[in-house]
Amino acid sequence: MIFKPLNSPNKKIPANLKPHLLKIFILFLLVVFLSAIRSHAAQEDNIEEEVKNAQEASAAAPRKGNWVPVPIPVSNPTIGSGLQAVLMYLHPKKRGEESSHNATSGLLGMYTNTDSWFTGIFHDDYWANDRYRFTGIVGYGELNLKYYGVGDSPFLSKYPIDYEFKAFLFVPKFQVRIPATDHWFGGLQYLFIDSDSVFKLSQLHPLLPDFYGHIRSAGLGLLTTFDSRDDNYYPTKGQYFEAKWTNYGESWGGDYQYNKFRTFLNYYQPIADPIVLALRANADLSSGDTPFFDLPYLDMRGFARGRYQDNLAVSLHAEGRYKFMPRWGAVAFVESGRYGEDYDGLLSSRTIVSYGGGIRWQVTKNKKMNLGIDVAFSTDDQAIYVQVGESF
Repeated sequence: MIFKPLNSPNKKIPANLKPHLLKIFILFLLVVFLSAIRSHAAQEDNIEEEVKNAQEASAAAPRKGNWVPVPIPVSNPTIGSGLQAVLMYLHPKKRGEESSHNATSGLLGMYTNTDSWFTGIFHDDYWANDRYRFTGIVGYGELNLKYYGVGDSPFLSKYPIDYEFKAFLFVPKFQVRIPATDHWFGGLQYLFIDSDSVFKLSQLHPLLPDFYGHIRSAGLGLLTTFDSRDDNYYPTKGQYFEAKWTNYGESWGGDYQYNKFRTFLNYYQPIADPIVLALRANADLSSGDTPFFDLPYLDMRGFARGRYQDNLAVSLHAEGRYKFMPRWGAVAFVESGRYGEDYDGLLSSRTIVSYGGGIRWQVTKNKKMNLGIDVAFSTDDQAIYVQVGESF
């Protein structure tokens, strides 16, 4: 096979190749980024013992936190390819609460080739030896997305409508450990979204006007959680369960009255020393006047978020995780799901299947936080993902 330069005067870049050029460039940047991390890791390992000794020597001194800047390439079919950056502050643990999780605060920003961007702040905190938990995020973003309709819409699945979505987001969550238990928590979560959207109907026909809408959605939810994972970054055993019911409406500051219920169960089982089997079951349903952006959807890889959405969505996920080197790993996964207007519609709907694999790189020796690249193929589409952490 003979390859000609892309700038050859007799040849043009194929139209179907153009959307993938930026993804290829982003993947190249990630490879360079990982290579730089790997070379830095060797120096990091050599000084870890010295740092540990210094920390022990200064145990009586006031504890200080650390600022950690993290630039990360991002690529997925929902928002496109680009760059996200996180500036995290790792809070020092209080004396006497070493068994609690690490508290983290951060600033985040994201921009992609679809002119989508988001900026915000977040905070995770744990008090009284993990008796109380708090998570919160506030942010604003402007996203350019595609609308595939509700249910199985053959026309919109082939010709989705472009729309702009501008939204202010505020989501605090507070939980407390249930007395006489080790892993059960209960609590409340509040969600507030103030959004403006523009559906570009003119792309279907020049005579059609664009549709403008403003939606304010707010709700208060009750939730319970069971968490016995051995690690929240890269769990190798244990279970993680959550059930949440949320009521939305004017009582909480929203415009639409509806209810949502969501539950999931993650199960992690070591098969052999370097191999972990991760399983997930997820169910999501809504009733009432649910806004289009808050409808249940199939949370799977291989297609854009919101492509398959309706009042009810269920999915099953299985992923094998294999560490072939201390900091390098690979994953293979298969996922399936159904969605419908109601229970009968769910039973009669078609099954959406996705499968694929990926590579993982553990950034530091003592923290199991991974950077990863996944390639996924689904019933109707395919996608590449650049991400931080695991999918579940």
